[in-house]
Amino acid sequence: MLDTLFSMNGKVCVVTGGSSGLGSYMARGFLEAGAERVYVTARSAETLEAKAQELSAIASGECIPLVGDLSTIAGVEALASHLAEREQHIDVLVNNAGLGTGGAFDKMSVVDWDRTMDINTRSPLFLTQALLGLLKARATVDAPSSVIFISSVAASEIFAHVMAYSTSKKAVEHLTPQIALALADDHIRVNAIAPGRFFSEMTRGAWKDPEAESYKAELQRLPAHRYGDMHDIAGVAIMLCSRAGAYFTGEVLNVDGGHRLRR
Repeated sequence: MLDTLFSMNGKVCVVTGGSSGLGSYMARGFLEAGAERVYVTARSAETLEAKAQELSAIASGECIPLVGDLSTIAGVEALASHLAEREQHIDVLVNNAGLGTGGAFDKMSVVDWDRTMDINTRSPLFLTQALLGLLKARATVDAPSSVIFISSVAASEIFAHVMAYSTSKKAVEHLTPQIALALADDHIRVNAIAPGRFFSEMTRGAWKDPEAESYKAELQRLPAHRYGDMHDIAGVAIMLCSRAGAYFTGEVLNVDGGHRLRR
């Protein structure tokens, strides 16, 4: 049973924001679990190409770069079109691309608010809609397709300095069960992962100096006493997209080392 329970054998996956951080961790996990092809997207062609080559070299599956800007609906539609030209079906979509914004309330601009809501909430919603045909194509009761939205512990916290970011992620968590219900008859499962503190580009400022007192203090506050790493996020993503998680839909899984316990 264990040989197949967490297997991604033969699956075609799409991971947005896959050139670094959590996206690249999940893409690698899918490939190492047997995925046939994993498409990773990002805006920087150079970074994306390098990551795709790196990931293709460590597993039998292929990591394919797709340059795209998901900050606009035109970019969303272009990505969906490119995928439709290449694939007859998609088994997994991970809506990971996002923008972390912060700052004092009196300094927040309309541009920052709209851009954050567009990239973190609107784009993943409409990318899922645009790829619905590919997600439905091979989905069955026994082998459903899987969509993952990426939320954040910020969705459940009240910090005025991340108002746009936390609001966008709260919206993602509210959308997740609604979309799950809408797509249930199409045999597409929809779940969200809400990560806590992970080693990623978004949090680099906090962990880049391991000797910093602020970093050490944060580790003490976290019940797990550490940041999450590649295995922590990849393991949950593989579970949700494999037979092991086939009875999950409409859920938000908190992967935060107990962060929310210390609110």
